[in-house]
Amino acid sequence: MRIGMLIGRFQPLHKGHVEAIEFSLKNSDKLFIVIGSSEKSNQKRNPFSFEERKKMIELAINEKELQDNISIIPINDANNHTEWISSIKNTIGEYNLIFTNDELTEKLFKKDETRVINVPLLDRNILSATEVRKRLELDKEWKSLVIPEIANYLTEINAVERMKSIT
Repeated sequence: MRIGMLIGRFQPLHKGHVEAIEFSLKNSDKLFIVIGSSEKSNQKRNPFSFEERKKMIELAINEKELQDNISIIPINDANNHTEWISSIKNTIGEYNLIFTNDELTEKLFKKDETRVINVPLLDRNILSATEVRKRLELDKEWKSLVIPEIANYLTEINAVERMKSIT
């Protein structure tokens, strides 16, 4: 059985993340979506809580797939890489695939002898959570970077005002 893991902060979830989830799902039988830095929120780099990020993922995923094939897991930051990997292993248990484009994540899991599959990037020059956060803060054309369900949710939780207020 192909048990995959996709790790991200999803601050916020954008179209590229949705594509990465869909790619990971197609290439695994069971997928753990690991939300990193889950303990952080209300910061410039981490404005959204774990629960808000989990909700964004749930809004983007077909309900049946979520129930049958996907688990969304919080992982806090750790003091070092070894502790971080151990935390993931202790939380998830068995997995045999990592979906990532992050060089450090790839290096750490390859060292741990886990198969790493690079996720195709969708319009990476525009689609990044950093760009979405920047545009939210400036209230400048951010909705095209996220799917409509996420745009509605970010509007509902006053993301523009939140980004403007975080110092």
